[in-house]
Amino acid sequence: MIKLLIVEDSEETRELLKVILDNEKNLIIYEASSLKEGLKIIDAEKPNIILLDLNLPDGNGSTICKKLRKNSGIYGEPFILAITADVSQDSVNKNLELGCDDYIKKPFDQEEFLIRFKKIAKRIPGEKKILTYNKFRVNLEKKIVLYDLENIVLSKNEFKLLTCFMINKGILLNRDKILNYVWSDNLDISDKAVDQCLKRLRKKLPVLNELLVSKRGFGYILK
Repeated sequence: MIKLLIVEDSEETRELLKVILDNEKNLIIYEASSLKEGLKIIDAEKPNIILLDLNLPDGNGSTICKKLRKNSGIYGEPFILAITADVSQDSVNKNLELGCDDYIKKPFDQEEFLIRFKKIAKRIPGEKKILTYNKFRVNLEKKIVLYDLENIVLSKNEFKLLTCFMINKGILLNRDKILNYVWSDNLDISDKAVDQCLKRLRKKLPVLNELLVSKRGFGYILK
């Protein structure tokens, strides 16, 4: 699963980017309209790719580049694609030096943007085939779940729900994010599906009653 953050003050541009990326699978999209919102999401979600407008209402987007590149031990090395109207050679060189991996000029060609995005996405390390947590051991390829070495039989959605929490351990997930991951092929489904599936999952794995915390009005977090 690739986490993408769009930091762009124009709602119209954000919506256009989401439309262009609509067919991309295994993609969670976060949005921010300001430098402050962007930094907050980066701290909470640790995105793999950032589409960054360099001219934001509350500051220059290069602030984000500087913070991430100076703290790679915390944030890893997300790919940063700058979206800017200024593509003068001096500006390009400056932003590449600050840590941007690539840039695209506004207004951008949709096909060109998608090509650039896909090239970056291919460089994101693939998910581990084996997930481990507590006494859980999950084989993503063979869809096998072991708890304390006991095989636990789960439905397709129960399996995806469990792996969603394990992959995002320590991160608060709201229903929209969970629906986007588990039911990505059926976006019309009610958010009540999360509660129903989670109820079945807790019944099969009672240990989740202790490990999976519900934050009323916000979502769920795996400790």
